[in-house]
Amino acid sequence: MFEKKFLVVFVSVLFLIFIGNEISRHFFAYTSDAYITSDYASMSPAVAGTLAELHVTNDTEVRKGDPLFTLDQTPYKLAAESAAANVAVSEQALQVAKDGVEEAKTNVTATKAILDDAEATQRRLSTLQESGVVTEQRLDDATRDLAEAQANYERALAARTGAQDQLKQKAAELRQATAEKAVAEYNLDQTVVRAPFDGQVVPFNTKTGQYLDAGDVVLILVSRTGYRIVANVHEQHVQFIKPGQPVYYMVSTAPWVFFKGSVRGISKGIARSTLETQALPYVDPETDWIRLSQRFPVEINLSVHPDDRQAFMGADARVLIWNTDPPPTAGSPGGNGQ
Repeated sequence: MFEKKFLVVFVSVLFLIFIGNEISRHFFAYTSDAYITSDYASMSPAVAGTLAELHVTNDTEVRKGDPLFTLDQTPYKLAAESAAANVAVSEQALQVAKDGVEEAKTNVTATKAILDDAEATQRRLSTLQESGVVTEQRLDDATRDLAEAQANYERALAARTGAQDQLKQKAAELRQATAEKAVAEYNLDQTVVRAPFDGQVVPFNTKTGQYLDAGDVVLILVSRTGYRIVANVHEQHVQFIKPGQPVYYMVSTAPWVFFKGSVRGISKGIARSTLETQALPYVDPETDWIRLSQRFPVEINLSVHPDDRQAFMGADARVLIWNTDPPPTAGSPGGNGQ
């Protein structure tokens, strides 16, 4: 008899827990699988070189545009000066080519005038020779002068074409030299790495004198304005969560202090394995050999005026998301009828 009553009570308790859980998920979602994160950047040079100077130390707060570190600029300054000299030489060569084109055009005009005059003379003497006014020798001389004028004109045309081709080549060389100068100046500018946003430098171990390849990380910069909570919420709850809903949370850096925030956004997709693209967030569904239900990342804005107790990237958090909207019904948007 006792065993039967115990079984009834046990089943009733389980049933009440199940009903309570099903009802509660319409009104709030709680998770301790949450942490504080922020925007951050791995600061590395775009060019290679020796680390000449560090402008910051551990935990330094910087503003956007402040210098973080500088590489040895000597080789890049020399390259920029050499490129600037090449541009100057190319500009002079281009000007010489332009002068050559103008000279060739003038020569074409002059030889064309001589050719026109020779043609007119040859025609006139040819007519007079038929009348016996001029000798055949004089006509032969005029014909020879015409052939020479024609040859000179054709050489002038060829010289003009060559000068124009030379001008195009020198213009191309100037464009190339200008581009190389721009690249050299860009590389020189990249020897000084600056903060891309307001933030704080995470402790680092890099020392001056180290040789760095392009892309080698020197330090990490964490944004001071990008702090937020990422809460991995059970998949049964995400249908009831909307941006702007109130959130109450605690962080491990300020235990038993309750803060109020709001839902920023809900991830609409997660990766099912670590082999999938890193563009999707991955939430490990296994803990201590237990296979859990899928959870979706929900980003939460911190309190309107967050204090330094909340500004610890990676700190644990506990989150209670309160649903202020009435529970959806079957057949309504977000309800089970969808």
